[in-house]
Amino acid sequence: MTERFDLVIAGGGPSGSAAAWQAVQTGAKVVVLDKAAFPRDKPCGDGLTARAVSYLQKMGLADEVAGFHRVNRVTVFSPSRWELSFPKRPGMPDHGHTVSRTLLDTMLLEHAEKHGAVVRQGAEVSEPVLDSRGRVTGVTLKSGEKVYGDAVIAADGAYSPIKRALKLDSEYNGYSAIAIRAEMDADVPDSDSLDIYLKLEFQGDQLPGYAWVFPMGGGRLNIGLGYVNSFKNWQAINATQFLGEFLSTLPPEWKLPSIEELKKNKSVRAWRLPMGFTAWPPWRPGVLFTGDSLGAGKPASGAGISKALESGLAAGECAIAALENGGPDDFTNYAQRMEAAWGKEYRRGRYFHKLAGNPRVANAGIKLIDNARFRDVLLRGMYKKAEGPLHKF
Repeated sequence: MTERFDLVIAGGGPSGSAAAWQAVQTGAKVVVLDKAAFPRDKPCGDGLTARAVSYLQKMGLADEVAGFHRVNRVTVFSPSRWELSFPKRPGMPDHGHTVSRTLLDTMLLEHAEKHGAVVRQGAEVSEPVLDSRGRVTGVTLKSGEKVYGDAVIAADGAYSPIKRALKLDSEYNGYSAIAIRAEMDADVPDSDSLDIYLKLEFQGDQLPGYAWVFPMGGGRLNIGLGYVNSFKNWQAINATQFLGEFLSTLPPEWKLPSIEELKKNKSVRAWRLPMGFTAWPPWRPGVLFTGDSLGAGKPASGAGISKALESGLAAGECAIAALENGGPDDFTNYAQRMEAAWGKEYRRGRYFHKLAGNPRVANAGIKLIDNARFRDVLLRGMYKKAEGPLHKF
């Protein structure tokens, strides 16, 4: 006899695990399916913003998060050096953390399982199951097995098989970033700062993006860079070579490995980060989309973990609420929730995405940001509601 669930979740990353944890709080019968065997690596900048930390704390993971490497400030090189602390906001900590996705994703999936979700690893979802009306009623695994549910959450990543099979598109599709990173040991004391480098040039043009150096604790660093695809020559960039060039600009006393060494030990990973709601509205009858499957990367910075957690928690709650109040044909509640939370931010982000891709605008922007007087005005505006100190160098 085929087992049936209230909620089938395709993908065990942060958004899928968060959705599962949220849904089981109501007593719902939930299964999470993921093609990988955990722990598994996932390319990422590995930074947890204060907002991401707040979601993890609300999920009951405060003690676990406290054990991650803590960061208290952001240092920006534009190329001038300036620094800011995390602002104090209601309901959020005044700090962030860094942690490898290998550890974070495993912790989240185990947390969902501990609270009652059924977790199946090595179970690759290939496509949705549809009823005669075209409503999603479950998923088909690569093995041919079908798993049925009253609703499905597609948390299956940027290349979502569910979204592809449904042939979904969105008027906001096409906005994305390309990122590459490597994790490595360095001869440098552990820092409490997330370092951001805004001056990135390609063939004389300022790139719409940035590089980063994030401390992971234990003498390890996550170093990477990313840029948005609105730049006219983005396809001409050899991301690996570009990362190697950035590494060569960092202090020689850090004794960083060369890009060739990093490639040899397979620590260099690149990925595409959708940032434009590639499935909007974020649901179809029987299915809701979260995280990268939704295209929920933050438009300004590309930060994805907090958005994955937020969309997963909202989808888990909204899916069960809809099932309890009418059925799986309409998840308008989820679309309204996402629009209220993200609408204004993402509209501005899409505008900025297009604008920053113009090299003349990007070049002028860097000059403006590097102007001390303008920067003072900018930072005071950012911190007008914050109580934390503001440091300038």
